[in-house]
Amino acid sequence: MRRMAAKKKKNKTFYGAKPTLPNQKVYLVYKLIEAEKNLIADGPFEKLDDANQAMEGYLAKGLCSWIVTYNE
Repeated sequence: MRRMAAKKKKNKTFYGAKPTLPNQKVYLVYKLIEAEKNLIADGPFEKLDDANQAMEGYLAKGLCSWIVTYNE
């Protein structure tokens, strides 16, 4: 049996409009509006708690949403 090589995690870099966040970990909250077939990003958030609060608000409205971390 052959072992598969461990995959390296792909690092993603977020280039936002705020120049105060260079190479700082940021969080984007994505929400999917299926009826309109739209994928919308909210943020960037500097704190995970703020991103969680936004995501929970969308989930409470019945929208599929998730958090993506950039500049990790």
